[in-house]
Amino acid sequence: MKFAGFVGPSYTAYSPNVADEECINLFAETIESPGAQTQRSYYGTPGLASFIEFDGGPSRGGINTGSRVFEVAADTLYEIFSDGTKTSRGTVSNDGNAVSMAFSNIQFMIVGAGSAYCYTLATDTLVDVTADLAGLPIKVKYSDGYFTVIFQNSNKFQISAPLDGTSWPGIQVNAVSVFAENIVSIEISHRELWVLGQFHAQPYQNTGSDNIYDVIPGALIETGALATFGTGNLDNTVFWVSEDERGARQVWRANGYSPARVSTHAVEYDLTTMGDISGMVAYSYQDMGHLFWVIYIPGSQWSWTFDVAEGLWHKRATWIPETATWEPHPSWNHISAFGKHLVGDWQTGNLYEIKMAYDTGGGIYAFVTDNGATIRRVRRSPTTMKELERIYFSELKVQFATGLGPQPPLTDGNGDPRQPEAILRWSDDSGNTWSNEQVRGCGFAGQYSTFVRWNRLGETRYGRVFELTLSDPVPWIITDAFMKAA
Repeated sequence: MKFAGFVGPSYTAYSPNVADEECINLFAETIESPGAQTQRSYYGTPGLASFIEFDGGPSRGGINTGSRVFEVAADTLYEIFSDGTKTSRGTVSNDGNAVSMAFSNIQFMIVGAGSAYCYTLATDTLVDVTADLAGLPIKVKYSDGYFTVIFQNSNKFQISAPLDGTSWPGIQVNAVSVFAENIVSIEISHRELWVLGQFHAQPYQNTGSDNIYDVIPGALIETGALATFGTGNLDNTVFWVSEDERGARQVWRANGYSPARVSTHAVEYDLTTMGDISGMVAYSYQDMGHLFWVIYIPGSQWSWTFDVAEGLWHKRATWIPETATWEPHPSWNHISAFGKHLVGDWQTGNLYEIKMAYDTGGGIYAFVTDNGATIRRVRRSPTTMKELERIYFSELKVQFATGLGPQPPLTDGNGDPRQPEAILRWSDDSGNTWSNEQVRGCGFAGQYSTFVRWNRLGETRYGRVFELTLSDPVPWIITDAFMKAA
C-alpha cells in the first residue's frame, strides 16, 4: 500500500504521542499531471554557492534598483556587478543587524542602526539624513513618489519631500490616531501604506491631502506585528508575524483588510518556546513556481519557511555535527539580480547564490551543499497506529530519483567507491528512543532503476514513527513510498 508518511502533506507536529512529524531541508511539490502515479513528491531545498565575499560581515541587506544592485555588509555600502566584483560606495552605521532599503527611480534609502542615508544614483553620493528625522529610524518604504520612515518606540511616521529622500519636512510627521501603541513595522501594498502596531494594523492611502496618507475607514485590523523585519509583501498581499494583547504568536496574511491565519499549531508552538524574537528577519523569493517566505530567528534552531504555492511549512537549517544540533539557515535577506537569487549571510560577509541542484555535465551536480557544508535532510513520518493493536512491518519501499550519484563516485572511509545513501531509523515511543540506523544505497551514477527498500522492520502496538535522513551531496527527490504491514 502507498505510505503517505513520507510523501503526504508535511504538517510538522509539536505534541509527542500525536503525530511526531518533521520536514527539514525538504519541500513538497504537488504533481499537476492528472495521470501522475503520486499526488506529491519531496525535493531537497536549494543549496548555496558563494557569489561575493565581503571584507566584513554580516551581509545586512541589499537592493536591485532595476539598473544597479547594492548590498550593505558590516559598515560599507557596496555596488555589486554580474561578474561577482564589487565597489565601495560609502560607509553606514553598523550594529550587526539587518538594514531596511527602498528605492525610487533616482534614489534609494538605507535605514539601519538608528541612522538613515539617501543615495542618489546619478551622482553616486551618499547623504546621512538622520538629523532631519523626528526620531531614530528603523524602517523605510517607498510609494507614490515619497519615502516613508518609522521610528523606534514611537507612534509617528515621517514622509519625505516628493521624489527627494534628502529632504524631510517637519510638517510631514504624522501620528497614528486609530490605535494607541507604538508602530512596529510598515509595508506597501497596492500603493497603500500599511502601518502595523504591536496589537493593530491600519492601512492608509494617498489621498492628496496635506497629510499625504490618510486612514482608510473601516480597515483597522485587530492584529499587530511582533517584529519590524517580520513582515513582508508577497503573493500580492501583506504577511506578518503577530504577538497581540492576548499573547499569541501567529503568522497571518491579509485577505483584503481581514487577517487569514497561515501558521500551523506546530509553528505557533515553536515560536512560543522562544524568548525575545523581535529580531526576526523575513524575506521572500520565487523559484521554479514556488513562492517561499523564509523567517530567520536569531538564536533558534532553524528558519521556518512557508511555501505559498503548496500552503505548507518546512524548516531550513544547518546541521552542526560537532554538537549534533541545528542552527538557522545561513540566509536572512534576498536580492533578485543578474538572473540569480542572491542571499546574504547573517554571520559572515558572504553573499550567496541560492539555487536548486542541477547537472553541470558528466554527472557533476552543483548546489548540493551550502557553500561546501553538508545539507542534512530529514523527513519524519506521522505516527502509524492501529487502535493499539499490534502492527507487523514487513517492508518499506521508498522510490527515490536514483542513479544521481556523482562521477567519480563518492568514497567510504577506506577510499572505496560507494553509492549515495539513505538512512532509516524508527521509534516506537514518539521519538524518545530510536532503533539502529539502517543504510541503503541509492545507485551509482546512471543506475536509475535502483530499488531502495528495508524489510523485517519489527512490530509495535504503541505507534511507529519512521525517519529518513539524507545528507550526501546529490539532488535528493522522494517520489513515492510504499509499506507492507499487517
